Amino acid sequence: MKDIKTKSILLVAVLGLLAPISVQGQFLKKLKKNVEDKIVNKASEKTDELLNGEGEKTSAPEKEKPSPKPGPASTNKTSPNNIPIGNQTQKESPEIKDDNIITYKAPNKDFMDVVIQSHKGLPRYGDVYYHRGVTAPTHSKAYRALLELKFMEDLFKDMDRSKLTSYNYADNDLKAKNSNKAQHHLLMLAKDVFSDENMQEYFCDPEAKAPCNFTNAVGERTIVPSWGGTRNNEFAQNRSYSKFIKNHYEALRDWSETFYENGSQVAYFVARGAVAEKYDFKDKGYWIGNIFSIGGDFILHNSNFLAYTENEKTLKNTSKRVFLSVDPTEAKEFNLQSRSPVFVVFKVKVTPHITNTTHVDWEFELESTAMEFYKDAPLTKKMGEVDMRTAKFKD
Repeated sequence: MKDIKTKSILLVAVLGLLAPISVQGQFLKKLKKNVEDKIVNKASEKTDELLNGEGEKTSAPEKEKPSPKPGPASTNKTSPNNIPIGNQTQKESPEIKDDNIITYKAPNKDFMDVVIQSHKGLPRYGDVYYHRGVTAPTHSKAYRALLELKFMEDLFKDMDRSKLTSYNYADNDLKAKNSNKAQHHLLMLAKDVFSDENMQEYFCDPEAKAPCNFTNAVGERTIVPSWGGTRNNEFAQNRSYSKFIKNHYEALRDWSETFYENGSQVAYFVARGAVAEKYDFKDKGYWIGNIFSIGGDFILHNSNFLAYTENEKTLKNTSKRVFLSVDPTEAKEFNLQSRSPVFVVFKVKVTPHITNTTHVDWEFELESTAMEFYKDAPLTKKMGEVDMRTAKFKD
C-alpha cells in the first residue's frame, strides 16, 4: 500500500514537470494564494483577540448575544443621505453654546426653526457677527422673507395659486408681474425653511438616481432653480407648486403673522464706527467717527433712521465725531489705535414702510437715548455709554 502511494506521488510530480509552463504557473499562483489567504485569516483572528482584550486565548463557541433592551427612539433625524438633518456634514460638529440667539419655532415638522442673532434678548439688526464654529448658524434670509410675506399683502393678493405665472416685461401686466414676483418669493422662502424631507419632495427631480444635496460646504441652503427639481418640465413644476400651495402656504402665512405682532418690533441696531484719533488725554476719552458709514445692514440701514432731535440729525446727516469718555486705565487695557473698529449699539423701534407692492423699507427710531460702545463685534467688551441728549460732537 505504501509503495502504491509513493508511486502515485512520483507520477503526479513527473506529470507536473512534463506539463506546459503556463499550467505550472497557474498551479503555483493558486498554491501561493491559498497560503496567503490562510496567513491573512490567522492574522485577522489574532488582531481581533488583541483588540477585544482576549490575549492569546483559544477561540470558543460564541454565545448568543442578548437582544438590546427597548428604549426611547433617537431624536437625531437623518436625511436621505444618512446625514443628520440640520447639519449636512459627514463629521459630527461639536455643539455650539450660543446664548445670543432668538429661535422662532416652526409651526410643524414640515419646516425648520428660524434662528437670528440677538442682544440682551432682542433681535440684533444692522451689523451682525458670525464666526464659524463659535456662533450658532442663523437664518437671516428666511427671517426677512417671513416678514415680507406678512407685510407685502398687496403683492400676494395678485398671486395665482393654481399654476405658475410666466411674465413678459414687454406686456406691462402688473397683476402677472406681481404674481410672478410672489411665486418666486415663496420659492426662496420654502428653500430656506423647508425640512430636509420636503426639500427632497418638492425640489428634487423624481427621476434622480440619488437624493439631491441642497447644502453648501458651510451647511447653508443652496439656491434651487425651480419647483419640481427641473427647469425643463413645466408639468412637474406646476404639480410641485400647486401641491405646496395646497399643503403648506397657509401654514407659512400663519407663521409670518406671529412676527411683529403689533406691527412693530423693538430691537438693537448695531452700527460699526471707528476710533478717529489717538486717546485724548485732555478730555480723557476717544473721538469716534464713521458711525453709520460702514458695517452690515441686516434689516436696518442708517438711511431709514427717523431722526427727530438736533443731535439725532447731526449723527445721521453729518460726518461729525462723537466723544466717548473712557478712563485712562481702561483706555490702556483697550489699547485702541486710530481707525480701530468700535461697535455702537442703539435700542430702537422698527416699523415697516411699504414703498410699493414689491418692497418694504424698515424705518427705525430711538427707543432709548443711550448709545452703547463696544470694542468687539460679539459685544462682550463694553467701553461705555453716551446719552444722545448730551452727546458732544466735533468735525
